[in-house]
Amino acid sequence: MEYQQAIIILQNLMNSYPLNGDEKEAVMTAIGMLSWGVLGKNRMKAIKNKRNKENNLP
Repeated sequence: MEYQQAIIILQNLMNSYPLNGDEKEAVMTAIGMLSWGVLGKNRMKAIKNKRNKENNLP
């Protein structure tokens, strides 16, 4: 499952079900961690594209 898909599912969960304070905080923490995963994945992709561009690779 992709990070973005998991984030959407967790956001829908928060909107669909009444969560108490601790549950809501746990879901928000999970969303935050997944967001960092997306940023890391995008950074690695950008680094790879830059390297390939510099070396004239596809």
